[in-house]
Amino acid sequence: MNFTTTLTTKNQLTLPKPVRDKLGLKTGAKIDIFPTLDGGFIGKPKRQSNIAEFAGDLAGLDDGKSWKEIRNEAEKLAVKEWVSQKRPYDKNRSR
Repeated sequence: MNFTTTLTTKNQLTLPKPVRDKLGLKTGAKIDIFPTLDGGFIGKPKRQSNIAEFAGDLAGLDDGKSWKEIRNEAEKLAVKEWVSQKRPYDKNRSR
C-alpha cells in the first residue's frame, strides 16, 4: 500500500485516510519521525499514555472506598499535617 502526500505552504503533510485509519490516528495525534539508513524517514505513532493505563497500574490499590471517602481522608490528613507544623496550643493565648 503506497500513498503520496504533498507538503503544504505551511510545511504540513496530510496523511491519507486509509493510513490514519490503519494506525488509529485521531486529530492531534503525535508521530515520531526517524531517519533511515538510506536517507529517508519513517514515522511511528507516539504511544500516548492514558488514564486507563494509569488506572490499571493502580488496580491493586483499590480498597473499595469511594472518591468522596478518599478525598475526605486526604483532607483530614492535610489538616493534621498543617496543624502539626504550627506551634503547640497555648491555653493562655487569646482566641
